[in-house]
Amino acid sequence: MYLLFDVWLAVTVAAADTVVVIGHWHLDNRYSTVLLVVQAVAQLGLVARRRAPEAVLGVLALVALLQWIPELIAPGSIWPADVEPVWVVTPVGSAFAIYATIVHGRHPRAGWTLIALVTVLAVRPWQPHVTVVTLGLTMTVMPALFGLWSASRRRLLLALAERAERAERERHLLAEQARAEERSRLAREMHDVVTHRVTLMVLQAGALGVTSPDGATRAAAEQLRTAGCQALDELRDLVRVLQSPEVVHREPEPVALPDLTALIEESRSVGVPVDVVRDGDPVQVAPVVGRTAYRVVQEALTNVRKHAPGASVLVEVGFAPDRIRLSVTDTGPVQGADPVLAGSGSGSGLIGLRQRVELVQGELDTGPRPGGGFRVAATLPAGLR
Repeated sequence: MYLLFDVWLAVTVAAADTVVVIGHWHLDNRYSTVLLVVQAVAQLGLVARRRAPEAVLGVLALVALLQWIPELIAPGSIWPADVEPVWVVTPVGSAFAIYATIVHGRHPRAGWTLIALVTVLAVRPWQPHVTVVTLGLTMTVMPALFGLWSASRRRLLLALAERAERAERERHLLAEQARAEERSRLAREMHDVVTHRVTLMVLQAGALGVTSPDGATRAAAEQLRTAGCQALDELRDLVRVLQSPEVVHREPEPVALPDLTALIEESRSVGVPVDVVRDGDPVQVAPVVGRTAYRVVQEALTNVRKHAPGASVLVEVGFAPDRIRLSVTDTGPVQGADPVLAGSGSGSGLIGLRQRVELVQGELDTGPRPGGGFRVAATLPAGLR
């Protein structure tokens, strides 16, 4: 947009100045004719007034100087006495070049030197004339003043924009700090309340497993105690992730990805055909990442059993040096789902799963497939950053 405007300005100024000069100069010698062409070409350089304003103004100053060097050496050789001095003026494009030099210039000292030179050539103190002085000051001083005002206004607007951006960043940082403090508070609440209750359950289950005379009861108590211990481990991992970054933790040792065989066999035992495809060499992952991967596959297989009876399932596990990729894809239900089974649960399994994946800086993608069926895919980092 700016380029089109500058092209239009350059062509208009060059054409208008040339028409005026032709009507008032005596083009009866080769020098004035060549000077007219050079002046028109120089004013076409206004196209570059934003990119190289000093160069454009320098060329126009040279053209103005060429008007008077021969005249100073040999008076009357170029401009006869009947040529009014008011029409032998600095190129009109100088006014736009002066403005551009102040607003877009990159070399202030050179720019002001050229402006002073053009002003002297426009005013022509060696040939005083009221109209020439007035017109010369109008063409040079007024654009310079307007350029100073425009440059100051631009700097003010940039400063205001920068201040607004800084205030916005500060508000964002304050909001992030408030969220971090709230996460830390929630983590402490989880640790103080939930851990206490689960620990009591584990202790009671362990006591029941020791004192009960019935073997089945002891086995159930041991399963309950094991599940409670696993829940405590997961809770500790979640608390570590939720707490603020200022709290220093010892990073747990990386472990292998939890074995998914039990989950796969569990689904196969209830009639769900499951195929497993593994790609890449297994990598060590943070414990919380491993448990998150286990939950992704568990939730996806549970949803297949509930909502897609008769479907075949493909479980894909891909390993990369710094991440693991999981995908559970089913072919879609073959028969209607059991309304009692499909209606069980809270209905927020995928929502909770997404939150869990995001807590470990992972990504979860879920949705129906174009050809039918449903896909749950997750990308998890091998370690926490």
